[in-house]
Amino acid sequence: MNLKNHLLVSFFVGAVLSLAFILGIFSHAQTALQDTLYDAPIDPRIVIVAIDDASIQHIGRWPWNRSAYAELLPKLANAKAVGIDIVFSEQSAAADDRALADALEPHTVLAAEYTAFEQGPQGLIGTKPLLPLPELREKAPYGMVNLITDKDGKVRSTNTALAEPLFAEKIAELAGAKIQAENTRYLFTFSDTARYPSIPFIDALRGDYTFAGKIVLIGATAPDLHDYHLTPVGKMSGVEIQANLIASILAGRSWRHESRLIAVIVIVLASLAVGFLFTRLNAWIAGLAALGLAFAYLVIAVLFSSSYILLDLVFAPLSLISSYVANLTHHYLLERKQKQYIHDAFSRYVAPEVVSQLVKHPEKLSLGGERREITIFFSDVRGFTTFSEALSPEKLVHLLNEYLTAMTDIIMDHGGVVDKYIGDAIMAFWGAPLEQPDHAVRAANATIAMNERLKQLQKKWKEEGYPLVEIGCGLNTGPAVIGNMGSDKRFNYTAMGDTINLGSRLEGITKEYGVKTIISESTQKQLDETFFVRELDLVRVKGKKEPIRIFELIGKIDTVNLKQKEMIGHFAAGLANYRAKKFKDAILDFAKSAREGDRASELYIARCEHFIKEHPGNEWDCVWVMKTK
Repeated sequence: MNLKNHLLVSFFVGAVLSLAFILGIFSHAQTALQDTLYDAPIDPRIVIVAIDDASIQHIGRWPWNRSAYAELLPKLANAKAVGIDIVFSEQSAAADDRALADALEPHTVLAAEYTAFEQGPQGLIGTKPLLPLPELREKAPYGMVNLITDKDGKVRSTNTALAEPLFAEKIAELAGAKIQAENTRYLFTFSDTARYPSIPFIDALRGDYTFAGKIVLIGATAPDLHDYHLTPVGKMSGVEIQANLIASILAGRSWRHESRLIAVIVIVLASLAVGFLFTRLNAWIAGLAALGLAFAYLVIAVLFSSSYILLDLVFAPLSLISSYVANLTHHYLLERKQKQYIHDAFSRYVAPEVVSQLVKHPEKLSLGGERREITIFFSDVRGFTTFSEALSPEKLVHLLNEYLTAMTDIIMDHGGVVDKYIGDAIMAFWGAPLEQPDHAVRAANATIAMNERLKQLQKKWKEEGYPLVEIGCGLNTGPAVIGNMGSDKRFNYTAMGDTINLGSRLEGITKEYGVKTIISESTQKQLDETFFVRELDLVRVKGKKEPIRIFELIGKIDTVNLKQKEMIGHFAAGLANYRAKKFKDAILDFAKSAREGDRASELYIARCEHFIKEHPGNEWDCVWVMKTK
């Protein structure tokens, strides 16, 4: 792909991300990342006098008489500044209000707040202030305590665009700070390394504390007073937030955002840079370069934060990565188009997974194979010869095609390869050509899904006048040779080996036990606890010397009802007595499970009756030898 096409793809990515930036998408992620830049030490000059639970218990029900504050303020006379984070906007007892007014000093700052806002040029502007009583305002300045809650519900800042001065600014000014109105939200920082020390109000009132040169803030910390806010470092009382705001002003930490225009330019240029790299470098090297640029940008953003300038932390790095992914995808699609001929030539003859492997590795178009552990699947329609004689060729083909299509779709949906159709039988496997560590689980899930789908088809076919169609399924897990088998001119991708032969045998003996699916012990061991199975027998199938343990795959455990579980419990008890050669006891157990129509239980009852008459001997190994395939 030439430079022009790469740059067009990159510009499109940059334009989309710029629009997302302007619309505020990913704002939560942006603020969460910026939170990591805000850490700042506490200012040791600031002390909080806390209106806590202990103080309320001693002084009395809230709100307190203002005489309590009047009594405390003389003890704070030597403080650098005192801030009372309580809004005294309503009249109380005249004597108490006068006592508080008389106790106020010029270095005391009172709290006020806005209760209504409107959108202005610099953001939200307060329109309805609650101010301290006039007699209090005559004695001490006041400031607004309003905070800004971001979209994620956290408080990070206050707004210097308000018409009235800020509470924190007024206190910091008394403490010697030079205030610069910058109309910015991001003016202050919080500390997640420590919290400000606090003295209970009652202790400050009765104790002998020295507040000389301190900045003292009086405010509520008792949970029942509900003056708590969610911040990037957890819940924090309003008075402690004000302490952090004051500390930031005193330290000159005035945060500013880069302009939107600059941010958009950076996003687009970053995206175009990756498009240019794609035409000059290998795809993998270009990817590493994009990651390197993203890392370098984040380092620069951190360096800028040391000067209290906040750069975009999401969209510029995302632009680099997204541009790379978009160019890589476009490059891949072009290559895919070039390989479409191979895909079209073989897709009608082999499974899609095999086609994909052939497209990626054309050298595999030769005879040979490799050893893999797989799970093999066989299914067969019961009594197909009998009911096929009752149907016309057209109806038979229609029925068979509908059945095979449904079963094949399920196999492929679960990542399996349909090896071949043998009349009405299906042979499939999992674990090749792609590596599938969970091949046994995939095969079991597919088998359960096929039986469920068959129930739906049976209802449909019954309405259409077709005979009942039942199937038997066998699953076995083990090593096999997977590859292209046949001649130089005509071959097939298939599986061969003893594992396949045993899988076919297991499908065949489902008829004898009257079950839908039999799996080998090797398959059962790879299934998790979400599957419900029962041990059926220890058998020696035809053509095999070693006995194998076989199980019935009943379904997923959450679909098995209590009645089925009780039946399986009786069967298991009967099997244990059977193997202990207690054949009469076994018959009693099997009879209970046989009442539920269990064909396997009926089979064991017949065996037990036979062994009661002709005991197998004490050396009998409980292995049942199968006479047929």
